[in-house]
Amino acid sequence: MESSTTQASVTQASTGAAIAGPARFMTHLAGMLVNDIDAGQFADRLGTTINHPAFVLGHCAYYAGIYMQSIGGEIELGENEKILYEMGVECQDDASLYPAKGNAIAAFNDRINTVADFIESCDESVLARSSEGAWFADHFPTMGGGAVFMFIGHISYHLGQISAWRRVAGMGSAD
Repeated sequence: MESSTTQASVTQASTGAAIAGPARFMTHLAGMLVNDIDAGQFADRLGTTINHPAFVLGHCAYYAGIYMQSIGGEIELGENEKILYEMGVECQDDASLYPAKGNAIAAFNDRINTVADFIESCDESVLARSSEGAWFADHFPTMGGGAVFMFIGHISYHLGQISAWRRVAGMGSAD
């Protein structure tokens, strides 16, 4: 029979891992969607109102950082991130406002992996903490619930925008 200490450490590790693993997988899915996009089109809405890939990756990375800060992690957000990516900000057709394709992909991957590592290292009590005061408190009562949404639901939703963008661009499905 396992001791309660061993059982507690398994629980601590498994909650963080249950969130971090799928979060890291989102970088793989994003890569499938964006790697073959022409760099010249990466920040182009193609004459529509659809969010372009540069915006989507930046927005998801920004909110990963915001989430990490909300659970006590220290992460530096770029000075323009809030201006470009905050909820309600309109995606712009000016490519000069956004990082180049390679930089945007690297920044997304780095941010998601950094936050996933942090979440995985958190004590169970951090993820079990009430989300009172967080913007998602009405939907997810714990910070762990907020993490599940932010790193699985939120990113998946926005990757769907890139999939739609690919169709508008005349591209096929991602490989």
